Amino acid sequence: MSNTAIYREVAEKRKILREQYGGMMSLENVKVELGYRSRESALAAAREMGLSPTRIGRMKKYDTDQVAKRLVELRGMC
Repeated sequence: MSNTAIYREVAEKRKILREQYGGMMSLENVKVELGYRSRESALAAAREMGLSPTRIGRMKKYDTDQVAKRLVELRGMC
């Protein structure tokens, strides 16, 4: 797959996630996107994917663009 096609897939996923969640996603949002029921499983998967949260006040949030990129990569698009 060409770099252009990969970029297009990431851009499309980024757009979809930003429309739903904005620029930052909670662990609950990531859990939904990954299809997990358990918060612990989603947290372990996020770590395994290399997603690191940013602390915003008392909450930890994940950058939507990073989540989109990793989801496309894990789909085998890269």
